Amino acid sequence: MRSWIRLLGLLLTIMAAASWVTLQTMKQKASFVRKIGGLPTGRYWWFVDVYQNRLFIVDVYGNKVDITGKIDLDPTPPFYVARINPDTEQVVEEFTTRQFMAVAISAEREQRPDSWLAQDYDYWVFDSQSNIAYALKPVRWDEWGEERYTGVHVVDVQTRQQKKFLEAPYVGAIALHPNREKLYVAVISEETREIRIFSTTTLQLIKTLPYESDGPIWDMKFTRDGSRLFCCVYGRGILVIDTTSDQFEAWEDTSEMPINFGFPTELVSIALSSDEKEIYLALSEGEEKGRVAAIDIARKKLVRVLKLSPTACTSVVVVGDKLFAACLDGVYVIDIPRWRGR
Repeated sequence: MRSWIRLLGLLLTIMAAASWVTLQTMKQKASFVRKIGGLPTGRYWWFVDVYQNRLFIVDVYGNKVDITGKIDLDPTPPFYVARINPDTEQVVEEFTTRQFMAVAISAEREQRPDSWLAQDYDYWVFDSQSNIAYALKPVRWDEWGEERYTGVHVVDVQTRQQKKFLEAPYVGAIALHPNREKLYVAVISEETREIRIFSTTTLQLIKTLPYESDGPIWDMKFTRDGSRLFCCVYGRGILVIDTTSDQFEAWEDTSEMPINFGFPTELVSIALSSDEKEIYLALSEGEEKGRVAAIDIARKKLVRVLKLSPTACTSVVVVGDKLFAACLDGVYVIDIPRWRGR
């Protein structure tokens, strides 16, 4: 009997210790990873985007469309949008709109010189000094549920006149150099994948950078000084452009492009830390295994991977020292300094 009591006591001690370790692990994770409350529960194709610290979470399939068990859905506006206060990490406003990119959503709701563009365009980059916008107007949804843009509209925002149309088979993303002298356009065609570089002064093509991949570029981020442009090649890896020479940088031990850091999963979105020491990648496997990865820019190597959700991670953005990562089961907030400290 005494042996049984001693055994029971030992078992309870082990269970208590295991529970304490589990609790401590949960507390440690909770200390730098949180989940935004107030969003609908279930599975939604959430997309997180930011424009000048205005943070929006969008259901890209419509107005609270739970995708559990559903296939072959098409994005159908109006889209449900939740505006988030990045400081409090709370939902402060909910509404629907036909727009799904932060620049256009915020333009609809504010009085800005470029606000009228939201009537006709999905996305644009705006040079406020010259009053010129480089804008994308949707043509149709493609077989992957994405809108095809067949070129870039160069628009005088003040006169509302189009100056030129930069035609392309399919534009995946655009980025305006911080010095406003060059426009970078990711182009996809049946035969090639390339980045076209245009002079914003002459609106002429000045260079083309082809890359070997079947993945389109849907996300591009400049450093503040414009010396580098980071491009996320959907499902395949990243490309890094040295914008002084307008050449791809070779990272890792090989010259393989795109650079995928050995990930067996899909790379779907990219963000740059505020101190520009790291880039962050959203990872998924189909609709599962949502993770984010941190790449040290100076060392040019993968330094951390964080498991977030059993569901896919769809997009990432940085606001201050916080990384916001959208997954199908919600949006997570990661405290970057604490994540680095671990």
